[in-house]
Amino acid sequence: MTLTEKSWCSVMGDNPEARRTNNDEGIIVQASLDILRKAAGKVLFEFNEMLVSFDGEEKSIEEEIGIGDTILFEEDISPCPAQIAVTKITEELWYIISTSEIPQGGYPSGRDAMRAAQAEEKRIQLFKDFLQKTAGVKKVEDVRNWQPDMRAEAADVLDIINTASRKWAH
Repeated sequence: MTLTEKSWCSVMGDNPEARRTNNDEGIIVQASLDILRKAAGKVLFEFNEMLVSFDGEEKSIEEEIGIGDTILFEEDISPCPAQIAVTKITEELWYIISTSEIPQGGYPSGRDAMRAAQAEEKRIQLFKDFLQKTAGVKKVEDVRNWQPDMRAEAADVLDIINTASRKWAH
């Protein structure tokens, strides 16, 4: 079964119609997966990890991570668990976004919606700050400011980033 068929039940809880907050912020990182896992541990409280292929198939976390695959770190709380989606865009680079579910029926007030958006921004900023202070991290850039190193890879990488943004930050 593909992620799109069952996904929003496992990734989004029991309600496949659930929506997520949209956080247009994202970062590009050159770091090892172990460092990214440590960063997720600093940002999320008790979380689960799953590997989702570019095509939406859920894979074993022990399998090789291919270009376009996403590791989804999701807090083990409900309702509305926070999520960090880490998508491999080249052999050395990762695209990272923060997202979470919107409560069924929406937020009770505009103030609550603003708090949720601020939490998303804070989560990605904490992730970024941790990575910038960690040895072994070669690059941490906002996705808006990032330029691919080679023209040939630019189209493929930007396609992966756009796909990941659409898939994980609705």
